[in-house]
Amino acid sequence: MEFPPSELASLAVEPLFTRDFETRPAAFYARLRGRYGPVAPVDLHGVPVWLVLGYREVWEVLRDETVWKKDVQHWRWLREGRVPSDWPHLPGYQVSHLLLQDDQQRKATRAAVDEAIAPFQDPHAPQSYELAKAVSRHADELITFFADGSESGWADLGAQFARALPLMAVNRLFGFPVEQGDEVFMDSWRMVDGGPDAAAAVGRLVAATTELAAHKKRHPGDDLTTRLLAVEPALTVEQIGLELYAIIVIMSELVSHAITNSVLEVLAGDAGTRAGLMAGPVEELVNRVHIASPPWVNLTFRFPVADTDLGDFRLAAGDAVLPSIAAAHGDPMFATPGSQEASVSSRAHLAWGAGPHQCPGRGIADMIVTTAVGKLFERCDIELGLPVDQLPWRSSAHVRGLKSFPVRFRMRTRQVPVPAATETAAPAPDPAPAAASDPAPAPAPEPATPAQPERYRSALWRFLAGLRRG
Repeated sequence: MEFPPSELASLAVEPLFTRDFETRPAAFYARLRGRYGPVAPVDLHGVPVWLVLGYREVWEVLRDETVWKKDVQHWRWLREGRVPSDWPHLPGYQVSHLLLQDDQQRKATRAAVDEAIAPFQDPHAPQSYELAKAVSRHADELITFFADGSESGWADLGAQFARALPLMAVNRLFGFPVEQGDEVFMDSWRMVDGGPDAAAAVGRLVAATTELAAHKKRHPGDDLTTRLLAVEPALTVEQIGLELYAIIVIMSELVSHAITNSVLEVLAGDAGTRAGLMAGPVEELVNRVHIASPPWVNLTFRFPVADTDLGDFRLAAGDAVLPSIAAAHGDPMFATPGSQEASVSSRAHLAWGAGPHQCPGRGIADMIVTTAVGKLFERCDIELGLPVDQLPWRSSAHVRGLKSFPVRFRMRTRQVPVPAATETAAPAPDPAPAAASDPAPAPAPEPATPAQPERYRSALWRFLAGLRRG
């Protein structure tokens, strides 16, 4: 006998945003799992949705595109006018890029993105080598900059390192003109931080990425934007702008939090745990963090096209379903939460998604995270600036990471003071070769000291300099 689907509106849903969700998410998910099983009804800013907690159930939702759709047109509550027009998550779902497309449209866009991004993730391709080299150089630049010539001091590894590095990599990957790239950095931060200027920042970001696609159509280069323009069948300039925007969203949030979560995993452990983590390759440390503390806690909505059994409920066609990576990783059938064995060398994690919507740039993302973490521990001894239970966490429906990450550092290599910003320096987060009319370059630093940024006039470096003074 087939039972009718459970009506979300009639269930006693629990609020998603609670104190436990922000500070003790594992306990929050465990409590929901104990009460409801692997699928639980929750309230998301006044709208009821299904939160998928079980590893097997999350995997089922992610892998089957024939049943579980991503396009918001499948959302029954939205079609029926039951979602408030000012619901805070709605604007993010009313765009058409790869993250939110289905079926043939997704396949066509994904094929284009995969083809364009492939050389930047192939370890044997020169594009991959050059990008990795640039990320390594930028990581050294940022460390040198926050150290400011001191042997020791204080820094916010979030604002002064982990947030800046992924966006510097994006600037290089996309081929932004230097005068435009910095404003994209700053608008990315305004967007993810929310607040009154976030909507305007989103508009400027999409405009900037679309303008970049148009620019690269006239002035091609060896970058992702140009390669997206060259694929067949061709994407429009507007489509490319949206795809680049989606990549910025992922890089600016998920990669930066993966960096800080990885460093925290080491610093928060006892001496034995810390030694064990540092003894292995950085890739294994990052892989452990992808399981224990994934920055992308919940993926974007899926909508079943028909009434569907999932967990202990029968879901109605068009219900909003939120697959939880963090909860799935805490499912006892996947791993025992908190145990060392739970996080060692497992490649079955869902940190970059799974199935047809698995993150197409996960190779680049992991390269940035491992480079960043490796450089930090190679050049610095680091201690927490606050007790672990006092670190400020920022939680949203999709992302969890530190609001700030104060640390005390001690440099392992001798530092050369960073020159002060000058009014005549040109804006360039990624230094370009000097033209004939440029001032003579400074002498090369000693071999023990990584190269420093050549220009500090740009918006990014002024922002970082302000943090350093503070």
